[in-house]
Amino acid sequence: MSEAALSLEAFSLIVEGKKILDSISLDVPVGSIALLQGARGSGKSALLRSFIHLNEELFDKVSYTGSIKLFGSDIEDLDRKSVRRRVAYVDTTFLEAMSNFSLIEFFRFLKGKNFEFEDFEESELDLFHELDLLDLLSVKAETSLKSIPLFKRLSLLVFSTLVRHPEIIILDNILDHLDDDACTEVKNILLETRNNVTMIISSRFVLRLLDISDLLIVLKNGKISYVGSPEVFVLNNR
Repeated sequence: MSEAALSLEAFSLIVEGKKILDSISLDVPVGSIALLQGARGSGKSALLRSFIHLNEELFDKVSYTGSIKLFGSDIEDLDRKSVRRRVAYVDTTFLEAMSNFSLIEFFRFLKGKNFEFEDFEESELDLFHELDLLDLLSVKAETSLKSIPLFKRLSLLVFSTLVRHPEIIILDNILDHLDDDACTEVKNILLETRNNVTMIISSRFVLRLLDISDLLIVLKNGKISYVGSPEVFVLNNR
């Protein structure tokens, strides 16, 4: 049996007096890519935020029953900063926030206030090449990220996530904002750069991401309606 990177056992989440998630149990194996699919309002983001205690920072009244485990350890027993070093969470608010930065401001936010382009390490330039971002190093440092195509901004987010060397990457509804061609490009990038990192990708659209997923989790009205093989799901829903 594969080791679980993230586990939920009989997990229920209540926010502002409303039950958002109801008795969810699942394991996400180490090194796998899990697709969390569900309609808008199904509870996907609430579930993913639970892994890093982010719901408690967004809402006044949050409570839950059951347990969440990170590599077998209950996250209640772990320091939140250490959890967030190990688990990188990215959602659409990151893309929105990037519009306020210039290119150099983004990298200085990531790497320090005195950073210059020539300070990139060789391994980071290699990653830039893999993400098809090298062309950004030839534009003006003060270029606004607003003027950079969405696909490039998303690739920059992937870069900023991977250079932190997390053990788990959570992409919450990010790929839903791309057209089919750009989504294919990002999928290829994720496969090429994952290096056995565990990934959870949430989306409203199941078919676009099934081809790279090892595990499919379907969420409906705060409950799991399916968890298992993507191939079996497709065969059963022809």
